[in-house]
Amino acid sequence: MADSKLYIIGEGIVGAAAVFFSIVLSPLLRRWYSWWGATEAEVHASMPGDELAPRPKSEITLAITIQAPADRVWPWYIQLGCQRGGWYSYDLLDNGGVPSADHIIPEYQQVKVGDEVWGTPDGKLRFPVAIVEPGRALVLGGTMNTRTGKSADPNDPGLDAYYSGDQSWLLSPLDDRTTRLVFRNRTDWNPSLLNTLVWRVMLEPISFVMGRKMLLNIKRRAEAQQ
Repeated sequence: MADSKLYIIGEGIVGAAAVFFSIVLSPLLRRWYSWWGATEAEVHASMPGDELAPRPKSEITLAITIQAPADRVWPWYIQLGCQRGGWYSYDLLDNGGVPSADHIIPEYQQVKVGDEVWGTPDGKLRFPVAIVEPGRALVLGGTMNTRTGKSADPNDPGLDAYYSGDQSWLLSPLDDRTTRLVFRNRTDWNPSLLNTLVWRVMLEPISFVMGRKMLLNIKRRAEAQQ
């Protein structure tokens, strides 16, 4: 148990350092981290959830090849979320120091549109489930009117204070033993210096660091499950 806690702390320090340098070096690294692991075709292809942020000011598309069939990969990321399977990233930073699951948890294998996935251990940050295509796609996100705190239509011409965002995962079988997992994060906001500093300068590189780690850990878990 002590070794596990030390590992989580050490890994969290590494993750915090990666976040810091990604933010500082973002102008130099942005092209690389925006497309990490993805092909040009994957970057330009449409994905479920794109419509939630139709005119994104920030977008990253990350991808990884997993040596496991799609039906072995899906159970890992359908149980994403705090108080569920975790985020498979830097657990000290995004899961309250609780280790992400190293096994499939049957009670967390079902989510439906309208559910909320916790982004923080206390549940203060929650992501609405927008799309579920079992075995293929999961999308979290939507648009919020930041004046009222209520959901909004991103195409409403009268919407002048808003945040739109989505996190999308798409599984594409390459053959019966190999799967491509693509993760996309798109965000849009009403223009302001503060919003740009928060969502573009800070959130974008943070999303890359955490998203990359998540893909690597899902790959490791799925490939180890024989």
